Amino acid sequence: MAEVDEVLDSSSEPEDSSESKSRFGFRPSESIIHAIDRQIVSSGLRLIMFLPAFAAFTYFATWAFSQDSPSWWAKNIEPNVGLSFSTAMASLSFVVVLGFILAVGFHRYRVGISLIEFHKQVEASNNEHRSVQSLHGYDGLLFQLESSMTHHTRSLIFAVSSAFMLLIVLYLETDSVLGKLFLLASSSFLILSVGQHLPTRSTPFNMVDRTGLLSAYSPPVHPSTLNMVFNDLLKTHMDPLLRSQYDDYLKELESGFKKTIDSHFAHEKFLMTIYRHATGLDRKTLESELAEILNKNGMDFVFSHEVFTLEVWLVLIGIISQTCPAFFRMVDRLKQDLESGRSPAMDDLIFEVDMENVVTDKANLFTLFHNLSKETRTVVFRIQTPNFQPKDLALTYRLEPGQKYWWSNEALPLAAKGNEDVLGKMSGLLKDSTVSWQTLIPITHGDATVSVRLEETNGELLLGRQINVRVRSEFRQWLRTTGSFVAYIFGGIGLSASFLLMIYNIFGGSL
Repeated sequence: MAEVDEVLDSSSEPEDSSESKSRFGFRPSESIIHAIDRQIVSSGLRLIMFLPAFAAFTYFATWAFSQDSPSWWAKNIEPNVGLSFSTAMASLSFVVVLGFILAVGFHRYRVGISLIEFHKQVEASNNEHRSVQSLHGYDGLLFQLESSMTHHTRSLIFAVSSAFMLLIVLYLETDSVLGKLFLLASSSFLILSVGQHLPTRSTPFNMVDRTGLLSAYSPPVHPSTLNMVFNDLLKTHMDPLLRSQYDDYLKELESGFKKTIDSHFAHEKFLMTIYRHATGLDRKTLESELAEILNKNGMDFVFSHEVFTLEVWLVLIGIISQTCPAFFRMVDRLKQDLESGRSPAMDDLIFEVDMENVVTDKANLFTLFHNLSKETRTVVFRIQTPNFQPKDLALTYRLEPGQKYWWSNEALPLAAKGNEDVLGKMSGLLKDSTVSWQTLIPITHGDATVSVRLEETNGELLLGRQINVRVRSEFRQWLRTTGSFVAYIFGGIGLSASFLLMIYNIFGGSL
């Protein structure tokens, strides 16, 4: 950490104004560190994974030819260089492990900078009276970031230990009994080092990109009933730092709404239009639709904001589309109904429900209710399933009359002047509807079913549906978890065996 502190101290010196900072105060030199790490070390070429994989080959060659060198080496090369094939492979292993140490150390250095910058940004937010620590998810995010740093530190320690064992191997010669045992210890330390690194690949993070924390953030809670649907969904998936800035963004955005537009409707249409832009709506249509709810100052604010740029919105929408595909599938189905002029299943009530087809960690069940009648009505939404927890759930909703008939039995264009288009109707529908978000925890793997029923308060069935899904582990996460566990097992066994055999060889006689 001393090197990290020196970098941060030097970065606090005055710089030329041409060296612009990012949202997190990063200077170009630190952005370059992140770019090198992303393109060469941890991603891209993935040296941090390739080098130990290549080292496995050199370790095996060192052990396999520890007694005799291959004939082509013994006849042509060994007389000239004075090294057996096994010793040459052990030397190559040391060079590869040294490269792995540099890769792990560089990656840990980058992670250390990001972690320290995270704490600096939290402190800066507190000084601006935006307490990040009080937001949901902060403790979990901090634990994730610190755990990642701990894993990288252990990985570096194990890698250095592996290199030290190889030096002993070269000193003792590879054909000796102790040399072979230290070779076993070196390979075991390398395996343990890789095992420490693997879990961190599921939650990479950085503080250079504005959305760099999102991959390491997992929402601990979410609202069961969404008030401002898109807004609540976005805030749930934002990391605490980004969420604290989003609250300020919304306040400024509301001042840019036209006075004649309802603020809740404007919020939903703004985010709905951004979502449609992420799914193919062209820039010209995007600007014309936003101009219907924003004045000139509001338009300038949206398209010139330093943090919430269109690129950041696209990243946020992309992340939510991956974690909550059922919600967007439900929205797209309503959009298709409006575009084709299809009538709802019930004349006085719109009821839509959806859930992802493949469940890994948890299932997100989204439901939309919209009362098309002029009278308040109460309905019971019941969820029954043998494969998830809770197994039986009944929710009672009081549905107020729709403020406006946000439906059309005639086909509508996607975007047109005014709100008599799909974007306008969908925005109003989400604003006035009741949207439920329930999380179901799987208790079995394989095929699973979820039955949903919409009932009157007296138990009369209004509409019923059955959703068939498949519960399975996420492959990449499973592979990393399993790989890490196997690395701990084999590394631990190898290290223990080498230690015990060394003790036996020293005090119990020759093997």
